[in-house]
Formats: sequence, C-alpha cells, structure tokens
Amino acid sequence: MSKNRYDLYDDLYSGSGRRQSSDRSGKPKPSPKRKRKKKKSLKARFFTVLIIILGVYCIGALSYFGLQYYLNGSLLDFNNDGVPDNPVASIVKPKLKERTTFVVMGVDDDGTRTDTIMVCCYNDTLGELNIISIPRDTIIRVDDETFDMMQEEFPEPGQHAMKINAVHHFGAEKYGVPLLIKEIEKIIGVPVDYYVKVKFEALEYLVDSVGGIEYDVPMRMYYSDPGQDLLIDLQPGLQTLNGEQAVHLVRFRYGYDNQDIDRVKTQQDFCKVLIKKLTDTDTIFSNASKYVTAVFRYIDTDVRVSDAIKYMSVLKDFDPDNIYTATIPGYIGSLYDIAGGYILDDAEVESFCYDIFQKPSVQIKAEREAEAISQAAAGGQGTANVDDKTLSIQVLNGGYTNGKASQVQSSLVNHGYNVVSIGTYQNEKTDNTRIYVRSEGMGEDIADEFNNAEVIVDPSVASDFDVVVVIGIGE
Repeated sequence: MSKNRYDLYDDLYSGSGRRQSSDRSGKPKPSPKRKRKKKKSLKARFFTVLIIILGVYCIGALSYFGLQYYLNGSLLDFNNDGVPDNPVASIVKPKLKERTTFVVMGVDDDGTRTDTIMVCCYNDTLGELNIISIPRDTIIRVDDETFDMMQEEFPEPGQHAMKINAVHHFGAEKYGVPLLIKEIEKIIGVPVDYYVKVKFEALEYLVDSVGGIEYDVPMRMYYSDPGQDLLIDLQPGLQTLNGEQAVHLVRFRYGYDNQDIDRVKTQQDFCKVLIKKLTDTDTIFSNASKYVTAVFRYIDTDVRVSDAIKYMSVLKDFDPDNIYTATIPGYIGSLYDIAGGYILDDAEVESFCYDIFQKPSVQIKAEREAEAISQAAAGGQGTANVDDKTLSIQVLNGGYTNGKASQVQSSLVNHGYNVVSIGTYQNEKTDNTRIYVRSEGMGEDIADEFNNAEVIVDPSVASDFDVVVVIGIGE
C-alpha cells in the first residue's frame, strides 16, 4: 500500500492539523513526529480496514463503498485461511464522537484522477449515514500555496482554476490526497477524519465474488473507445450484473442529459443495492477471505488500527435504511473560462453542509418530533395514488432566500421523502411553489408540505427525477 495521509501530512501539517513553520525557501519543514512502521501485520491491516465501512457506508455511489461496508459488517477476526474465527460481539461499544467524516475517492485506471468523490458523514447520535457526492467536474480555484505545491510535481497546471478531479492528479503521490482533502474541507466547512482511496478493480472483484448484483439498469448504455480497449454495452431493465458490467454501469456518463449529475445518481442507487448484498450475514461469512483480499489489493487508507477498533461494533446495530444520499448543491455551467463544469451554489452549499455536518443532533431530533406531531394532527396521509416517499425528488430554490432549498430538503427528508438533489432554479420565479411530476398521481403528498403548492404534470421538466419541486417566492 502507498503512504497514507498521516505520512503525507508530515510535509503539510502538524498532528493538531495546523500549518507547520516553513524554512526560508517557503517549503514546509518535515514533521519531527514519530516514525511509522512501513509494514503492518495481517491482523493490524485488516482492522485498519474495518473503520472504512463507515466512510464507505456513505458512499452509496460506488462499489468502493460496498466493499468497505461488508468489511466492517463482518466484525470478525480471521485465521490464516481467511475463515471467520471469533466474532467480536462481546466488545463493549465505545463512546464515539457525534459525527465522523470520511472521504471516499474512486480513482481512474492510472490511479491519478479521482473519478468519484464522496463525502460520508456518520452521525452516531442519530444512527444515520449521509453520503454526499461531489461531481468530478466541480470547478474550483486553488490558493497560491496549493498551486505552488502542484507545480513542484508537474509543470502543469497552467492556472489556479480547474475541475476538482484534477487536484489529486496534479498533487501527485506526494501531495495528491492532502490537497484534495483540503479542497473538500473548504467546501463542506468541517475537517475530514479519514480517507479511503479505491481502484475500480475492487468493484469488479467484489461483485464477481458474491455472484453478481441484481440491478435495474435505468437506460440503454453503449459506449465504445478502442483506444482504451473499452466497450460498455448494457441493456435497460432488471438483470444480474457481473463485476465488469457493474464497473461499466458506474463509469458510464455519455448518454445522460446532465452527464456527471445523472451518473452520480446512478452510482448512488447502485451502491444502496450493493451495500445490502455485501452486508448480508450469509454473504459476509461465505466471502470473508475475498473481502480481505480486496482490501489489500485495491484500497489505500489512513485509518489507524486503534480508530478501526472503536467502530467495530457500529455495524451490528446499524440499519442500512438509514443511509441517505445527495449531491452537493450546484448547477451545470462555465466558470473561470472552464466550460461544461459543475458550479457550486455557495449559499445552498453552506446551508446544506451545516445541516449535515454541524447542526446539533438534539436540535434535529426535536425538529423531527415536532414535524411528526404536526403531520399527525393534520390528518396523516394525503390522497395521492402514488406513494411519494418512493420517488426521487429534486428541490430547486425559486425564491430569493439563500439556503431555502437546503431547508426544504431537510424538512422533506425528515418526513421520509427521498430528496436526491438540490439547487437554484434559473427560470421564471412565481409566488407559489410548483411541483413538477412525471405522471398523474404523483406529488400530492408532497404538495401538502407547502403553504400553497401546485402539482403540474410535465415530463419534460421532471425528466431526470420523478418530482422536481420549485420553491415559490412566498414559501
């Protein structure tokens, strides 16, 4: 395995996370802290991986995530044959901090660009895992210090602005991981506890190990690139995908209307199915050795053994239905002379990230209880023919109040709805909230959540999601 983040950070940060002093050349001084062993025992390395499950649980978007999941789920020690030896069921659950944040990076074939970026936040108080996808085409602008570090490794980049998937590439082995985490921390507003970097081969290996994954492919997927010796050819509909087909599913992006955004949604949906299969008890026990093999071959992480042990008892009580996925708020556009990128909606991002990463859990609980009481008093369920809680929902801020989309998302999620994306509405604003749906019978329950909402059947608007909620000015 390559050097982990603690080693990489020796050149960037002290143990407290603060910037170290620099010499006259401006370069960071090496950390004088303890030397790390280059090799770990089999048992130590395996326990190091266990912690990843939390971070990976977050990923509902990539197979990487599934891999980590079942690893933690096993909560086992293994003998030399890779067979479960002693269940760690007797371990007393330690006191965990309220939130633990992981970054899961899926790297491309050459291991440099981060093809998938997911920020996972496990809330121990609520027993929930939030998986936030950051599109690979997200446009950022790095600071001078980061730019200088990149140019130590590459004559590129030629400008400070770039898509976020290039940060790891330009930082190279020396700076790639810490610099990418630095940019992610600027976006989400809180420190990242751990990272997990996974190769796509892990997904293929694991899916084949468990006999394939049954999944409903959303569309015809075809893409041919002889230069990469790549042929993606998947038919739509419910089918059992083997490892290679699963990789093709999560990597395919060329036929989507919104490319990276729609691709992220497919990854998230597939991850939820994959996680349920990989964390099944029978699957874990019959494939334990394969899980360990996948970790050693395809995963790099900075999780320490002592940290991993703390989280070993989490999966035992964790409900996979408490996994929530979303995409960081933004929209497709051009910025800093970079076309076809994903532009973060700063106001919505700030509000959204506060709710996920910083809002006190006791406050979240109180708000949910109050809303449940209010809903019960209002008469319970609506009259829609379709259960709106099974539908995918996008919320767009069509008013002038910053953070409104994130606020509405939080309210809907608390009521059990599946809000997978939020952003800003770019077209005509109206006083009333508009709820665009694909077909009759959808959206009626959702409309009851607003003061004065209109349900509009318009498949052209609700093309990428089942329901698109455009918040009105007067909401």
